[in-house]
Amino acid sequence: MKRKLLILFFALMFVSLASVKASTCSDARSLELSSLANNVNVGMEKELRVDEEYTAYETGEKYQDTYPAFYITVYNLTKDLNVAITREETKKTGYLTSKDVDEDGVLYVDAGFADAVKTFTVKIRSNDSNCKNKVLKTVTVTTPMYNLNSQFEVCQENMDFNMCKEFTTVDYSDITQEQFHEELEKYKQEKAEEEKRANSIFNKIAKFISKYRWIFITVIIIAIAFAVVYFINRKKSRLV
Repeated sequence: MKRKLLILFFALMFVSLASVKASTCSDARSLELSSLANNVNVGMEKELRVDEEYTAYETGEKYQDTYPAFYITVYNLTKDLNVAITREETKKTGYLTSKDVDEDGVLYVDAGFADAVKTFTVKIRSNDSNCKNKVLKTVTVTTPMYNLNSQFEVCQENMDFNMCKEFTTVDYSDITQEQFHEELEKYKQEKAEEEKRANSIFNKIAKFISKYRWIFITVIIIAIAFAVVYFINRKKSRLV
């Protein structure tokens, strides 16, 4: 029994050493791969995508409803690298290489309609057989959701209000109309108070000084210089 365990131990050790040897790149190669990975840029792009097609009953005309969607974009992906992209909400992972790059040199990964806030973890990995799938760079991308509240007429006058922004990383879909208007009134009051402070006399004076601060500083320096010269000359005259 001991002999069998010993043989098993050595067999496992041999497999482990072989695995380590097979998954190791030289220092020079590792630096090269790291440099290539650092050159990879990850972002996102928005597009309007056809959500639904229908035909008007009375006229027979065809119409299309569009809805915003996003792509995760990966630039400068070379054959030495591959990408693993995981959607954190579902834990589903997709794997891509330079063979999946589009004609314009960009890798596009469909993130779907902007109907929810989605977070993606993008791992740039080695495609070298000696250190296959070693993670060289990790980027997190959050695609925002389309905010239906932004369609309200009241939002056209308050586009800086968080709940009125066209795209948001906060899900406001469960907010009631009552809550929405309460938060909007708070925002309006805070904005009015801020504008009032901005237009106050003290604020205007501060802005004026800030705008012409170099003139004030120059005048002060000249005044100090004249004062120093004056006191030095006065002291000399007393000594004489």
